[in-house]
Amino acid sequence: MVRPSSRGFVLPLVAVLLLSLTLLFTTLLKSAGHMNPVYARFKSDFENFYKAESAVLLHLQGFPSGYYPELPPVQAEPFGPWEKICASAVVDSSGKASGVGELCFVAGTEPHDVSFWEWSNGISAYRADLEKRLQEMTAEKDLYGNRRYFQGEQFMSGAIHQGDLEMDFDGAVPSANFWVEGTALVRGKAHFDTLRLFTSGDVVFQGEVSVDYLELVSRGSFRAEGDVRFRGMVLASSFQLRDRAQGAYPTAVVATGQEVFGINIPWGEILGSAAVEGAVETPGGFLGAEHPEKVERTILPAFIEGKRKIWGRL
Repeated sequence: MVRPSSRGFVLPLVAVLLLSLTLLFTTLLKSAGHMNPVYARFKSDFENFYKAESAVLLHLQGFPSGYYPELPPVQAEPFGPWEKICASAVVDSSGKASGVGELCFVAGTEPHDVSFWEWSNGISAYRADLEKRLQEMTAEKDLYGNRRYFQGEQFMSGAIHQGDLEMDFDGAVPSANFWVEGTALVRGKAHFDTLRLFTSGDVVFQGEVSVDYLELVSRGSFRAEGDVRFRGMVLASSFQLRDRAQGAYPTAVVATGQEVFGINIPWGEILGSAAVEGAVETPGGFLGAEHPEKVERTILPAFIEGKRKIWGRL
């Protein structure tokens, strides 16, 4: 029996391997050339991001915009009770903003001693601002009498005249904005991405309501109970958080005062396992807390002047 030659089998295999390796290295070299523009773009984006971030940090330290010509300018403007701080993340070779691409942060104010008059002026300005924004949002949605919603909608809004508002449902609502000439009751298991309320009467949150971004101004009182969770600004004549209600960081709950024997006295209560991380204020009034350690003063709203403190990015 004649065996096949192993030498004749190995040589073609080696030739195939060499050809495969040659093609592989050629492909890698070509792809490296294509990667150069990608790498250059990544490097440029990273440098511009770093410059924008540096400009914002210098702004927070009190340096005026344009102090360092190689950095983009910084713009600051009100963002509800907070402040939006932006710098262009795309600049040309001279360091000037190209007008596209921004790096934006949201800031409050570092905690510090605030006088009664500073609170009074800031509260008045914010109250007027929220009412104006809600009136603009609901300009063509006038409603009369009591309004009750037992099912959430994609976008909910309205100006309710001579009536109360009730929202009692489960499910998610991206945005709800109401101006109410009466009281407001929000309960159930509703989850709001954004909820803005301006009311002339009392406001109550009950059940498992949760709000990612809350702006609430009430000329009456505010009460949150059960497993309510919210984040944002609450401004009411008085407030009470009880049970397991939570104001997540950053939250500011401020009492503006209720008339007692002809005297305007701000007061608030944090009872049970309720807690607030941000600021709980009763300017010139009284605050009762069963567990004071659950009331953390870590940030103030931006309508109070002072050194800014970033808490999030847009």
